[in-house]
Amino acid sequence: MARFRNAFRARASEKVCWRDQTGSATIEFVLWFPLFMTLFLTSFELSYYGMRSVLLERAVDMTVREMRLGISRPQNTQEFKTRVCEKTLLAGSCAEDLMVELILVNQATWNLPQGNIACIDRNDPMQPLPAFGTGGGGDLMLLRVCWLKRPFFATTPYVMGLPRDANGEIALSAVSTYVNEP
Repeated sequence: MARFRNAFRARASEKVCWRDQTGSATIEFVLWFPLFMTLFLTSFELSYYGMRSVLLERAVDMTVREMRLGISRPQNTQEFKTRVCEKTLLAGSCAEDLMVELILVNQATWNLPQGNIACIDRNDPMQPLPAFGTGGGGDLMLLRVCWLKRPFFATTPYVMGLPRDANGEIALSAVSTYVNEP
């Protein structure tokens, strides 16, 4: 009987859970997988926002070029939004997400607008009308555009440190200036 008891004790001591190697890869996976997935998803979304920002800049520049040369002069904000959205790829609901300011710059004082570019406030049912004046020949015009987009992944704004509005949306902006041809 003593021999049986000693054999059982030797066998039991081999099965101690802290010495067991099964499942050790699972622990490493659980610890590292969220970090790598967050890094991957954040880099994907950062690339997507970069691409959208470049496409917005391109669309605004093309529209401003037409305005500068007098090829087309939109008479109101909605017409300008439509023209920008036609030139923007990956737009989705572009016209509803854009806020456009077209401001005449006084060349005597050179007073430029201060503060951030105004973006759409989705909590306010009555949106304020931004400044939009086409100006005359030889006038210096400042154009500011803000485009709100909701992030794909909830953790992205925290990881990238992007400023968000009250609804959690991220603002992409474009600024351009031009002088009207006489």
